[in-house]
Amino acid sequence: MSPLQKTGGLLALSIVLLAAWTMGIADDDKPSGKDDVPPKAATSKKDLSHFMRLKLEASSKLLEGLAIEDYAMIKEGAKQLNKMSTEEKWRVTNDAVYRNFSGEFQQTTKELMDAADNENLDRAALKWMDATMCCIECHRYARGVLVTFERSAPNNSSSLK
Repeated sequence: MSPLQKTGGLLALSIVLLAAWTMGIADDDKPSGKDDVPPKAATSKKDLSHFMRLKLEASSKLLEGLAIEDYAMIKEGAKQLNKMSTEEKWRVTNDAVYRNFSGEFQQTTKELMDAADNENLDRAALKWMDATMCCIECHRYARGVLVTFERSAPNNSSSLK
């Protein structure tokens, strides 16, 4: 198996994992609170699910660009993800750890755009893997924070059933 085939397999696996984690976050109930949850956290589940789908579309575009060596497609997918990461809907919590994950993701998407500009497929593929791992780790963290927050929220006995 050539290195390119291995990279392609890893990229395909990363998009599947990203999709699974994104869908998991989209299906979670969002608690309400003052410190940990952003002001617009009352966004409906439908709106959040739509936002997660848009993230998946941008991710798919980026992955397709990597697979066919279309640097414009890679850059556009990275640019969309970077822009989305600055939107209010992106923030499911507002603590320092979550902000660090978001900052790391934003930096990685900028590096992806740079790799596309320089037509460096290997660097772009590695940065995509970095972005995917950042997503997985952040989604794991966010699920843990939200579950903990939901369990500790007063008048929320349904989360304990």
